[in-house]
Amino acid sequence: MPRLSCLTGPSLVLLLACSPATGGLGGGDDTESGSTQTGTGSDCIGQSGCACTPGGGCDPGLACVADMCEPVSGDGDGDPTGDGDPTGDGDGDGDGDPGCTELGCMCDGSLDACDPGLICEDGVCGPSPCGNGIQEDGEVCDDGNIVGGDGCEDDCTLTTVSVVAGTLHTCALIEGGHVRCWGAGADGRLGHGNTNSVGDNEAPASVGHVGLPDAVVSLDVGDLHSCGLFADNAMRCWGEGSVGQLGNSSDESLGDDEVLEMLAGIMLGGTATQFSSGYAHTCARLDTGDVRCWGDNGSGQLGAGDTVKIGDTEHASAAALVQLGADDVAFVAAGYRHNCAVTVADELYCWGLNSKGQLGLSSNVAIGDNEPANDLGPVDVRPMSLPDNATITQLALGKEHSCALFSSGEVTCWGHANRGQLARGSKDNWSDSADEPPAALSPISLGGAATAISAGDEFSCALLDGGAVRCWGKNDRGQLGLANKADFGDSMDEVPSTIDPIDLGGPAISISSGVEHSCAVLEDYSVVCWGRGANGRLGYGNVDDIGDDESPATAGAVELF
Repeated sequence: MPRLSCLTGPSLVLLLACSPATGGLGGGDDTESGSTQTGTGSDCIGQSGCACTPGGGCDPGLACVADMCEPVSGDGDGDPTGDGDPTGDGDGDGDGDPGCTELGCMCDGSLDACDPGLICEDGVCGPSPCGNGIQEDGEVCDDGNIVGGDGCEDDCTLTTVSVVAGTLHTCALIEGGHVRCWGAGADGRLGHGNTNSVGDNEAPASVGHVGLPDAVVSLDVGDLHSCGLFADNAMRCWGEGSVGQLGNSSDESLGDDEVLEMLAGIMLGGTATQFSSGYAHTCARLDTGDVRCWGDNGSGQLGAGDTVKIGDTEHASAAALVQLGADDVAFVAAGYRHNCAVTVADELYCWGLNSKGQLGLSSNVAIGDNEPANDLGPVDVRPMSLPDNATITQLALGKEHSCALFSSGEVTCWGHANRGQLARGSKDNWSDSADEPPAALSPISLGGAATAISAGDEFSCALLDGGAVRCWGKNDRGQLGLANKADFGDSMDEVPSTIDPIDLGGPAISISSGVEHSCAVLEDYSVVCWGRGANGRLGYGNVDDIGDDESPATAGAVELF
């Protein structure tokens, strides 16, 4: 995104002058003193006896009454007639109606003395310094307007941004509840009412926000669909619906040839408080503490004890609640065809596809396809070396591997290891055979405490305290951001702490990974993306890979505004 121009200088206040009391070119006395002046003549401005416009333009201590500046009486209402008007509205006419609050009106410094966007300065309503295009003291930015959601907010703070990466597309959640998506547009996953790709030859800013029914408070994307939690407490999804992933009792796509301003909420049988989207399914944590999943179910990823997809001919509420023990669920995470959830008791349950041990159950047998999701109990995931009070704070699920972040900053990963995605210096899978619980692994050597993690198809990333990002695993498209294409973490002594952090151009505050690309939000809320660039998923107006022979910093920020 283009950086905001930051200038310095005084703020500008506009004043409205009184009209002259008499015509012609005659002069008048404009000498100032500490007492109220009485003026006459064509240059009579603001003084007692001068003509004025209703509501403003008179010197302090005077009010505009009957188009004439007159001394203010002591009855507190600004009416010099002394009629004792109890309203005290200060507009000088004694009628009790609200006073003038527009540009140039006199004001008393109260919060509502001037219209929105104006401030009371020197007793007159004038333009707020925020929005004048000049960065004043106390302002982080000033883009010359007081419009929110455009990179600089109406209070001259930076617009906050978060980002989520899917298979072929990426979406950003922008302060104010706006959504902006780019990448492959097939099936309407971008929500623009067409199937055009965005970001392959234009910036995301050129397309604008997705038209949605309400402000979005949480956002995630899968392979061909996107979902959000909205300010009205509804959950809505758009994009491909062929296997019920939209949860709306239809297999039709939404957003490919229709706009979404009237998109209906999903019938969930409860209110979603948190959710996560997988390849072609989504799971939501309800306000009851339960989890319900819908969409594709070929591997038991809906956790219903069968492989029947839900949401294509029935509403998502028809899906059985996932059985996860007696405790409420704190949060849920979805991967390619498997899911994991953490309970309020800090127990981890995983279900769905288990071909490479990604469920962490020392087995490669799927769970949830013909048995409850908690059939084998919780996953033994906590390494012995962790502090006693360390809890699971985040999960990141890839195609066939899973990672957990603990409150102590440690990270452990299990499942498929063919490209080094477990960062164990080996290609040996973990937890697909007996007696291989994730807890038996040592935490990954990251070179610092992690604050967030993400997982792609066959790679993983960690955001460290201080804003550094390190990634490991598959790297044929620059997914690791190391300016090369060599996998990392699959050979002896290849641990993340031994490589330099990714050069992003600044410290990061959040990260998200799709199948073959990742995006990070930096401290200034700019977005940097790297990895595979096909379909414009990186948002740079081209389809070039980034990170394969250059650092992501060289690509700069994605132009969102």
